[in-house]
Amino acid sequence: MKITALEGQQTSELSMIEVAHALLEQNGKEMPFAEIVKAIQTYLNKSDDEIKASISRFYTEINTDGSFIPLGGNVWALRSWYAIDEIDEEVIALDEIEEDEEEKPAKKRSKVNVFGIEDEIDPEDEENGKETEEDMSYDAEAEDEDKDDVAAYDAELAEVELENVDEDVEIDVEDDDDEDSDDSDED
Repeated sequence: MKITALEGQQTSELSMIEVAHALLEQNGKEMPFAEIVKAIQTYLNKSDDEIKASISRFYTEINTDGSFIPLGGNVWALRSWYAIDEIDEEVIALDEIEEDEEEKPAKKRSKVNVFGIEDEIDPEDEENGKETEEDMSYDAEAEDEDKDDVAAYDAELAEVELENVDEDVEIDVEDDDDEDSDDSDED
């Protein structure tokens, strides 16, 4: 196999991406990934083991390289063959398909009580998740419990004795200001 764009170059110094780009350019049409890999293997005289060892890296590179574009079905082409408008239209078409799939209503699951009698009535099902006036009313008891908890916490704090507390500690604010001004003078 001969690739005219790579004539005169040593095959041992070529990367798989360079060969793939030249191959697609020479063929002038899109190619399946498997055919690209086989052509690269033939051109670079690589063994099956060498190709297997480097195929995942090559696939990552062909995905991240900006000059290749996947056409679906693991078929690849050069991005330069397509106008930017065509590429955007294909992306929009895929977005529209995804939106259509999202619009389908989801099936509602019904609640089943596997432990109870079938005739048993579940009050949650009847309310359909609507809050009643009782649910929305102010709970004065909960507030009283919170006040009791706060009072108990305050009492515990008052009982705590601090050891080695020197009540005659003085803080000289001027010392802090003097140190800051000394630092700025040194700059």
